[in-house]
Amino acid sequence: MMRMAMASAGLNRLAEGRWTLHSRFTQAVNFSHASGELLTFYRYGKGMGPAGILLSTRDFARLATVTAFEKQGQTLFINGTPLSARRMLTLTITPTRLVLADLSSFHADSGLCGPLHQLSLDAPPCQSLLRGLQRWSCGEKPDWLSLTGLGPGLTPSGDDMLVGAMAVLFASQFSSHIQQHPFLPSADQLALLTTSVSCSYLNSARVGAFSSPVLRVVRHLQHGRDPRSAIRRLLTVGHTSGADMLAGIVVALKWLQVSPRRSMHARSGNDSYIYPGSGDGELFPRRQFTTQNARRD
Repeated sequence: MMRMAMASAGLNRLAEGRWTLHSRFTQAVNFSHASGELLTFYRYGKGMGPAGILLSTRDFARLATVTAFEKQGQTLFINGTPLSARRMLTLTITPTRLVLADLSSFHADSGLCGPLHQLSLDAPPCQSLLRGLQRWSCGEKPDWLSLTGLGPGLTPSGDDMLVGAMAVLFASQFSSHIQQHPFLPSADQLALLTTSVSCSYLNSARVGAFSSPVLRVVRHLQHGRDPRSAIRRLLTVGHTSGADMLAGIVVALKWLQVSPRRSMHARSGNDSYIYPGSGDGELFPRRQFTTQNARRD
């Protein structure tokens, strides 16, 4: 049995005691606690989630016969053998300015909004997300009933869009506003609206923790680097989960571009948390950004 994992993340947020097998997949194995929380083991090479353990391919295969373990702090006891991690990761975002991603070369299908290269803010899920973002930014309680649990799979598409949008909010200096005005329903309410696996990702997102593929996209957008390789990596996540999170990221970025935070403080001029980047081909053309800013000003 393995004694040392490659890395762990978010274990301090998870309950102590006994965890039992929830679901098993080729790239991830989920275990659940009586509290309803999930802890995920990830196979190396497919990214790391916001709360779980990263294992080598050989050690991941050894989970095939594991049905339960005990958690004590940062250590898991599997069949009596302690498992700890070489590295403890903090999968959070440092706020700074963002660029807008161009999806024109990505034809992957999202779960709710069609092909990414044809993503339209007029699509009903995008409109639901935009309305919720606007209500939340004004200090009102957003109504996510039209998005939470919407779509097939263990992480429904509407939930994935919310995760992507929350990554943008944390990346663009909204973290303090999230603490004052909760973006999501409480964990208990959320458990009634969607799947347990999706709740795990959403509850991590509410504290600013995201999977490594999401973080990589956001960090490329923050630093003006070519995001295309990071986007392609995110698109490999799940059946449409990566595409849905990317849709949420782009919708939230476009909302930030055209919706100044009037309700939070008086301000003038361009949005300081979005910039047009270097004008390279992988970003929105500077001409498009300038035209949109001119309309708003």
